Amino acid sequence: MSVRKMTLLAMMMALAVALGYAESFIPSFWVPGTKPGLANMVILLCLVEFGFFEALLVNLGRVLLVGALTGTVFQMGFYMSAAGALLSLIIMWIGLRYLKKLTLYGVSLLGALAHDGGQLLVGWAFLGNPGVFYYFPFMALISLATGFFVAFVVTRIVKTGILKRILSEEKQNPKAVKP
Repeated sequence: MSVRKMTLLAMMMALAVALGYAESFIPSFWVPGTKPGLANMVILLCLVEFGFFEALLVNLGRVLLVGALTGTVFQMGFYMSAAGALLSLIIMWIGLRYLKKLTLYGVSLLGALAHDGGQLLVGWAFLGNPGVFYYFPFMALISLATGFFVAFVVTRIVKTGILKRILSEEKQNPKAVKP
């Protein structure tokens, strides 16, 4: 992995952590516990531009660091966030890789719904009550709106080609990278 790519990924993780931490100060929407998922823009962008492994590293780093900053590491909310983040990433990767006709909007919406599913599975495991799944339709309404917004932003960024240009500059001029 090149220094340029590592630097870009570090910046992506820093942005995801900053957005995730900022979200912790936003009051829940109409449904308790729901947040806009702004850090998911960074994760989807990483998945599209870099691939699954890099997006996984950024995603896990974000969950752990935001959990540490908010003081929720190894509490129920942390596990819910981690499960939602992992399931969402896996579903978005499957959508991008195997469902070729799916746009970024479809991938983002699938990821948003999978995030809800992952959170509810952890809630069920912690509480031992399958009644938590009655919460899903309310979460899904918010998730569809935020998933659409995430896709809108990521689509605009991808269309600019900025990350591809940054990474291709190194290939075109390798001496510029060396000290």
